[in-house]
Amino acid sequence: MTKHSHILFSYIFDSEGKATKLEIQRVAEELKNEGLTWVHLDANSKATQKWIKSEIDYLDHLIIDALTAEETRPRVTEFADGLLVILRGINLNQNAEPDDMVSLRIWIDKDRIITLQRRDMKAVYDIRNQIEEGKIIKTPGEFLYNLIYQILNVTSPFLYGLGDRLDALEEKIITTHNVNFREEVLQIRTQSTVFKRYLSPQREAIAKLRICDHAWIDNWSKRHFQENLDHVTMMIEEIDEVRDRAQILHDELFHGLTEKLNKSMYSLSLVASIFIPLTFFTSVFSMNIGGVPGIGKDEAFMWIVLSMSVLTVFQLILFKRKNLF
Repeated sequence: MTKHSHILFSYIFDSEGKATKLEIQRVAEELKNEGLTWVHLDANSKATQKWIKSEIDYLDHLIIDALTAEETRPRVTEFADGLLVILRGINLNQNAEPDDMVSLRIWIDKDRIITLQRRDMKAVYDIRNQIEEGKIIKTPGEFLYNLIYQILNVTSPFLYGLGDRLDALEEKIITTHNVNFREEVLQIRTQSTVFKRYLSPQREAIAKLRICDHAWIDNWSKRHFQENLDHVTMMIEEIDEVRDRAQILHDELFHGLTEKLNKSMYSLSLVASIFIPLTFFTSVFSMNIGGVPGIGKDEAFMWIVLSMSVLTVFQLILFKRKNLF
């Protein structure tokens, strides 16, 4: 592990918006200078907090605490000279659940962008790759729009995929009522609930960006933040639809299971109704006491069997006429 392993990468942008990779030793110095600089840090490294407190101690302690916090919630907090922005994106790391969304902490003002991660977020590395390929970013507002766009763009395919999975399940459940599909329906409901938990406050945060009063958030940025807002709103509407449809399918499976159980209990009741009189006959004539009719007569057994058969046929005819089966 190198001395500066907590600094994952960094760039400095010129007046035309072209980025140049920044030497790690120059990061702290360039962050203090005019001109847009972006540094991405590893919040898991013990050196990160030490570096932040020593090299960018000019930031408010509330900002530093939020950037290095263990748990976060999507939000935008406005300060006099910049914004504290916390966002969530889909978790595409190996052996991870996609709905276990990854957080990204951001401090952004007119001259600096400081981002911190605890787990890799694909959208951040997509932006880095675009910058490496020559993407022009002239203002902090433009950077923030592109970052949010990329986060939503990476998240939305998986979210809309939940609806596709429900389409396939819906047809199978309606035709088969197979209760084995309950686990998959439950999984979709759980994932959609987690997405809603994080995307709802994220929508509020993006909505707040449109009205932030900073010179570096120009009209272009505000118009594009509106696009971000429309995008996340559509995603939340999709989540709500998925949850409602999943609830309907869950109810359908439950009703199917209840109906199957009721049919089983009904069949058992009919069988019991047939055997109760027969059980009465056998109980009476199996008593080993004096006075029982037929004792000592060879034909008594045949009469009992015949009587029970007639009774059974009579019951079956009666049940049939009453449409009990």
